[in-house]
Amino acid sequence: MRKFFGLLTLAFVAFGCSSNSNSDRSIMGPPTGAALSSAMAAGTTDPALCGKGDNGGSGGGSGGGSGVGSALLKGAAGFAVFAASTITNTGPSVVNGDIGLTPGSSVTGFPPGTLTGTLHINDAVTAQAKLDLQAAFTDLVGRPCTTVAPNLDSTLGPGVYCFSTSAQLNTALVLDGQGNPNSLFIFQIGSTLTTASNSSVTLINGASAGNVFWVVGSSATLGTNTAFQGTIIAYSSITMTTGASLTNGRAMALNAAVTLDSNSITNPGAGSAGGGGGGNGNGNGHGKHHKHHKHGKHGGHGGDDDHGDGDRDHHDGDDDHGDD
Repeated sequence: MRKFFGLLTLAFVAFGCSSNSNSDRSIMGPPTGAALSSAMAAGTTDPALCGKGDNGGSGGGSGGGSGVGSALLKGAAGFAVFAASTITNTGPSVVNGDIGLTPGSSVTGFPPGTLTGTLHINDAVTAQAKLDLQAAFTDLVGRPCTTVAPNLDSTLGPGVYCFSTSAQLNTALVLDGQGNPNSLFIFQIGSTLTTASNSSVTLINGASAGNVFWVVGSSATLGTNTAFQGTIIAYSSITMTTGASLTNGRAMALNAAVTLDSNSITNPGAGSAGGGGGGNGNGNGHGKHHKHHKHGKHGGHGGDDDHGDGDRDHHDGDDDHGDD
């Protein structure tokens, strides 16, 4: 009898997901903040949650990680480097994640640089990623400030930090997640972001690099041997000077170039247990079947995401839980 009701529940869940189209999701976008928490707690079949990982916007990419930050980027989440005009590398840079370019056509310097992901140039994946990246940029710059012109050489908690013109990191910035792995750090910078040589960004108390965003009104330049973290979305260009690193981050230039020189960039989701291409929009992010535990709660994400909270576990179609 329990198996009968389990199959009946599965049928209703599958119907709810299959009835939501890709166009519905692209209009609504992924839920964030309270809406995301509410949907996860209720185990709903929200159209933005069915059969989709955080990187499910395009179904492409090597895996953009999980969480609120990747949900904001959608189809752009799997990229470690993304640009519009050119991507140029000098020296033995290492990029862990995908590289994307559109509408330009010139990606040079690989080799001697090493790419562990996939190179996408002017294809359907980059076209969707560009749309999702622009939408994320607009979303992030439109959020109300919680602090104006903070000192970057300090310790900061979650929030939206605003600079009317430029921002400069001189020594060390510590981002304190305060025990919340979903805490967001958004830096809205009106013109330029620059970092001094050997400066650094460090995360403590559960802060996640995937939830750190640097939204730059013109260009960003990381100084020599800077150890940076978070996703940089620059309206124009990004330059990483010799030895600078994005230990967990992305370099994404909306309208100009990304220039690399013996750098290391690792997408926050690259190599993680939740990595993957995301859901395909047809509910396949859950596997062929999604069997439920006795709690009866349904996890909404497929693809990259794994949200385990005690009452809700994510499994693929090959798992068998037995007869509760």
